[in-house]
Amino acid sequence: MAFWSRFFQRIPPADFVRAYQAFPEPDPKLPWREVPYTVIDVETTGLDPRHDALIAIGAVNVENGRVLLKQTWYSLIRPPSDREPSVESIRIHHITPEELRHAPPPAEVLAELLQRIAGRVLVVHVAQVDVRFINAALKPFGGRLRRPILDTARLALTLHLNARWSGEQPHDMPDPAIELRALATALGLPVYAQHNALNDAVTTAQLFIAQATILADQGRNNLAGLIRAGGV
Repeated sequence: MAFWSRFFQRIPPADFVRAYQAFPEPDPKLPWREVPYTVIDVETTGLDPRHDALIAIGAVNVENGRVLLKQTWYSLIRPPSDREPSVESIRIHHITPEELRHAPPPAEVLAELLQRIAGRVLVVHVAQVDVRFINAALKPFGGRLRRPILDTARLALTLHLNARWSGEQPHDMPDPAIELRALATALGLPVYAQHNALNDAVTTAQLFIAQATILADQGRNNLAGLIRAGGV
């Protein structure tokens, strides 16, 4: 019994995790424009957090329905020596092992991340991927990301379904592609160079504002409505 209790014992949260957890969550009844958001994107060495690692993260704040370009953040992250980027992943994000050798370690970057998102709603595109990697990186420090988290890919699907039900689109219209740039282009938004974590965070932030504005016009004008439409 003692063996199994030790095996399943939770890791005590690091100080930076406890500080993050101490912040209250935003009130879901607030109008969506009154809620502070941080939009993030990550780059990784692959797609499986069990074998791959975070190597870059970008973030930008959204407040009062606006992207705050003066409140951006970008950092490389030094991966474990056995999880350096492959040639295939370097072709995608252009981050080299040499750059990463001089990058700050995960603990330093994760502490900065949690400080920046404390008390805010996190927004991510295809959140399943980014959130899994961040939670895997936080696990050794006894932490994980808190909800609510909004996924712009899920918001896109909700908007698509709403358009079908309202008759704005044919009922046999296929579901939209979830590729970030395709969604941004479809809404007439600017598109930035892809596979850079900060560029992708800014694109996602603009997409989120457009989606939230449309959903507010459809009656989902508070945070709770956004969570129902695209929360994870």
